[in-house]
Order: sequence, then structure tokens, then C-alpha cells
Amino acid sequence: MRPIASDITGARRDLDAALNRDVNPDMHVRHLRVCGREASVYFADGLVSADMMQHYILQPLMALRDVPIAGDLPREIASAVWACDVQRAEDVPAAAEQVVNGRAVLIVDGMPCALGFDARFSVRRGISPPLTERVVLGPHQAFNEALRDCITLIRRILPTPDLIGEMLPIGTRCPTPLCMLYLKGVAEETTVSRVRARLEGVDAQQVLSIGALSQLLEDRPYSLIPQFVLTERPDRAASMLLEGQVVLLMEGSCQALVLPVSLMHLLHTPEDTSARWQYGTFLRLLRIGGMLLSLVLPGLFAALVTFHPQALPVALMTSVLESQAAAPLSIPAEALLMLVMMGLIGEASTRVPQAVGATLGTVSGLILGSAAVDAGLTHPLMLIVVAVASLGSYAAPDYALGLAIRIGQLLVLGAGSVFGVYGVVLFLVAGTVRLCGLTSLGSPFMAPLAPGRRHNPDLFTRMPIWMQRWRTWLTAGEDENRSPMRRWDRRKP
Repeated sequence: MRPIASDITGARRDLDAALNRDVNPDMHVRHLRVCGREASVYFADGLVSADMMQHYILQPLMALRDVPIAGDLPREIASAVWACDVQRAEDVPAAAEQVVNGRAVLIVDGMPCALGFDARFSVRRGISPPLTERVVLGPHQAFNEALRDCITLIRRILPTPDLIGEMLPIGTRCPTPLCMLYLKGVAEETTVSRVRARLEGVDAQQVLSIGALSQLLEDRPYSLIPQFVLTERPDRAASMLLEGQVVLLMEGSCQALVLPVSLMHLLHTPEDTSARWQYGTFLRLLRIGGMLLSLVLPGLFAALVTFHPQALPVALMTSVLESQAAAPLSIPAEALLMLVMMGLIGEASTRVPQAVGATLGTVSGLILGSAAVDAGLTHPLMLIVVAVASLGSYAAPDYALGLAIRIGQLLVLGAGSVFGVYGVVLFLVAGTVRLCGLTSLGSPFMAPLAPGRRHNPDLFTRMPIWMQRWRTWLTAGEDENRSPMRRWDRRKP
């Protein structure tokens, strides 16, 4: 790396070449005198605030125009400038990196380094409600694409100095700012060290999104089930920090990546905690039942009709056979066709403009379903089965888990169409064994069920919040104080 030249002419030439100023018209320079010496300030148009440059950097520097300084020149200049943050750059690449990151870089004749003043400015989206994790009860705030805003949202929820935010840029050629958040004394040191080691082991020229980063950190990249949680809600990220997990935030991404996780984290929603425990338990069991029904219903229906018709009621089987006699496709082919059609409708309603998305999904489902029945391609019962299965997949709280269930539908359908109910059962057993063997950042994915761990009574059911006092298996240290939360109620332990 080339050091900053001591003479101003050489320093300007090196920095002009590093910033490609001959072809980059947005790389600007302002020449002036500081302490009786020639100086230059480099900055990128659009990345710095004009007010910050004018009032907090250029004016203080011009006030030093003819002021002689006999001591440490960089220190004296840094103390005279009103910018809140000043960083030294000992070489030309470091100085150029500060310019493209929105700092104003000062070089002075005879000064062996460059000074970067924080004058960053960016066009950012405001704090808006969540798009994919909507709730009725609870906060209605979501992350945006500005890393500093995302960190601030979490620090407002957890105002404690034990909330540690380590800045770890990711990417070798085009580094992207990344923040690793964890609660000191709550997150295990081994977990934090493992996340840090994996981030340092990512050898990619650039990582453009938090979703791409998750694929570089997960334990089993070929697994269908996600081994991480992507959330756009600050309150959910804060709750996972309290459980001893690590949260990763990246500049330009409006979601937080949480590691490690278990299957239970993929099944819970932020609304479960805000609602009373009876309501939360009912909604959680309804979601889990819908997801299981979505996974097995098409394959089980095809298996029963094709291989085990005696297991169905006579009236139902008679209706299916009468409808099937006029249909040109077999039951498995009908189920596959309808599942693909419903998936296509869901994908299309997501990609079209929001104003017509809901209308497109509803109208397309009604029209295509009715047309398929009238044309004799399928029968009404198959349409009901596929509709229920599709609704169950959309009930998954996690978007990646919902996609995994929709892919699993097709696999269960194939197993049931070839091997009958036995194929469905074997597939579910193999899937359960696979889940028990998965890990997330080295932690068992099915914990605290397999292997068993002491835990809060908040798994498939959500017991009253005043009973949830155990630390999770991911946290460090001993269990917290067992004193009752409802101290005013003497009837409660």
C-alpha cells in the first residue's frame, strides 16, 4: 500500500488516481490553505452533507488559514474541526475508502497522513410498518435500509450498555458495513466467537444482501429447512437478543439475521407474546395444524384414493370416483397441476403492484378453479384439498419456512402417489430424523425437544407470561431470579 506523500503535489496525484477523478465527475476536491500550508479536501458528491461540509469542516479549516502550529499537526487540526468523528488514514487506499464511504478527507502539505471527517449523508426510507410480519397487537415498526437507524431501533428497546454492537465489514473487494449485536453476559461466548469466526471466514468479494450472507453462514446449505431467522421487526430481534442469540444487521438490508435458532423460533410470532396466553396458544396451535395439514393433505389424499380407497367413507369415495371417471388426469396429476397453479397465483400476486395484488390472487383463484372444474380437468373435492393446503402454507410465520412447506408438499405428493400411505409415513419419519440431525451454528435445531433442555413453557403452547422465568438453553449463566413476577398476587407462587 502506498503511503500518503509528504508533499502536497504527490499526495494530490496519488489520491486523484485512486479515486479515478479523470473519469469520476462526482469525486470533488476543494483546495485551500491550512496553517499556512497548501491543503485539499476530497469528498464524493451525494455522499456528504453540504451543511456539514460548510459549517463544521470548511469554516473551521479556513479559520486556521494563517495560524501557525508547532506541535502535532494532525492532532491540532482534528481538535480544531467541529466534526464529531475524525479518523486517520496512513495510506492512499485507506484515504480513498473513506471518501467513497462518505467522509471528507483532508491532506496537508507536510502532513504524513490524511484526516477523514464524518460528513456522511444518505437518502433513506423512513420507519414504516412491517410488510411481511404484520401483527394486530404489538409495535408497528420495521427496519429500514440504513444500518444506523436499525441499530438505533434496537437500542431504544434495550437501553443497556451490555448491548454490544461490533462493526465487522463483510466483503474483500467492496466491503459492506455489518454490525453484530449481542447482549454481554446473556449470549454465550462460544456462540459469539463462532459467529465472529464464520464472518471472518467469508471470502467473498462482495455480499450484497443479508439473505446472501445467511447462505454463507448456515451449517447445512443443502437442507430444505432454513437454519436462520430473517426478521424485519426490531421487537422480535430484541426478544431474541434476550434469549442469548446473535443479531446481524447489514447496510442496505431491511432485515436482521438471527443465529442460532431452533424450529420453535420459526413457529412463533411476535403477536404470541402480546396477546393473552389463551389467545396466543389457540393461534399458535391453529398455525401449526395448518402447516402440518398443508404438508401432508395433498399427498395423503392422493394415496388414499389411489391405494387405500377402503379407508374413505363410501359416499365420499363414490363421489370421487364419479368425478374422476370424467376427468382426463389421474388423482396425482390433478393434485400436481392444482398445486402448481395455486403456487403460480401466489407468486404472481406478490410480484404485481400492491394495489392489484390481493384482487389478482382472489379473482385468479376463483376463475381458474371454477374453469378447471367446469372443463373436467379436476373435481371440486380436489380443489378444496389444494386450497386448504395452500392456505396452510401461507400461515407459516417465516417466509422461508412457508416456501419449504410448499416444496415439501410436492415431495409428499410424490411419495404418496408411488408408495401410498406407507410412503407418506416413511417420508415424515425421514423428515423428522433429518430435523433432529440439523444444527444451527452448531446448536441442535430441535432443542429443547431433542435433545431435551430445560426451557420456558413456551413451545407449542404459550403458558402465562408470569410462568416464563427460565433462561433458554442458548443463554449463558445461571437461571434468573425465581421470584414471582406478580408480587401483588399472593395466590401465585
